[in-house]
Amino acid sequence: MTRASARTLVGGWAASYALLAVLWGCSFLFIATALRSFTPTQVAFGRIVVGLALLGALLLARRELPRLRRGLLRDLAIVAAAMTAVPFVLFALAEQRVSSVLAGLVNATTPLFTAVFVGLLVPAERPDRVQASGLAIGFAGIAVLLGAWDTTSIDVPGGLMLLGATLCYGVGNAWSRRRLTGSGLSPVALPAVQLTLGSVMLAPFVLATPVPVDVDAGAAAALLALGLGGTGAAYVLYWRVLEQAGATVTASVTYVIPLVSTTLGVVVLHETLHWYEPVGGVVVLAGVALTQWGVGRRRRALAAASAAGTVPPGATTGPTSVSAPTRG
Repeated sequence: MTRASARTLVGGWAASYALLAVLWGCSFLFIATALRSFTPTQVAFGRIVVGLALLGALLLARRELPRLRRGLLRDLAIVAAAMTAVPFVLFALAEQRVSSVLAGLVNATTPLFTAVFVGLLVPAERPDRVQASGLAIGFAGIAVLLGAWDTTSIDVPGGLMLLGATLCYGVGNAWSRRRLTGSGLSPVALPAVQLTLGSVMLAPFVLATPVPVDVDAGAAAALLALGLGGTGAAYVLYWRVLEQAGATVTASVTYVIPLVSTTLGVVVLHETLHWYEPVGGVVVLAGVALTQWGVGRRRRALAAASAAGTVPPGATTGPTSVSAPTRG
């Protein structure tokens, strides 16, 4: 690669990719820090509102007003609940019990749940043998990651909350894939509407929560960074990388996020890293890689079938989801 081409790469999607991985990887550190002063519901609501403010400013700068098709609100509400309101609260609740290291590693299971629910919602795209093997490996890795053989030391509620959050992401991604393809909303308008609905869902719970009296400056800064970075700017970066580098490169950020979150958890928060956590994380990522390879293989086969005019009903050659996969 020449110096000129390298500069073009860095000025293109590579810088956005690296920043995206860092922002999503930092999310688990920011959540743990914000919890020093705020409740889990306040952390979830706060990051949504701050992220929405950023996206709203972008929409104003673009002079764009989201226009919703009739009948689309229900699907958007389902995606908002599954991609923001519920998992954001679950991750914050879980990090009151488990380390940010474990949270970041379990987050990598999102593509596994996405593949499962895409198969359920889009029958023509049910996992083939390669994808099924990847899913089996990935879910076995979850057992290793959580240390399932030692029931005396594992925090079962915390682990279930983390898995519940990534399961929600899987549902949200699959529902977006099934119902929001061709919604007509731009990559900025779609997450803005999603965050708006998520804030409405959480507002009653936040209003019923006592306002924190002594707010630590570090916790407030972490919540602000979580909203601006991991919840707002990350959407824009995700779509920038997707448009410039394609779905395969964008999906690979899944492998980088745990490296960032684990490093920060150990170095900054001084959390303990059990041997089975990185081992289980590697097994999970191996299963994810095999599953995503199977998805790519199927996409290429569908593209060839589309050219021949023999695409199965309900199958498409597009990306697995039209909604940016929120992390952490």
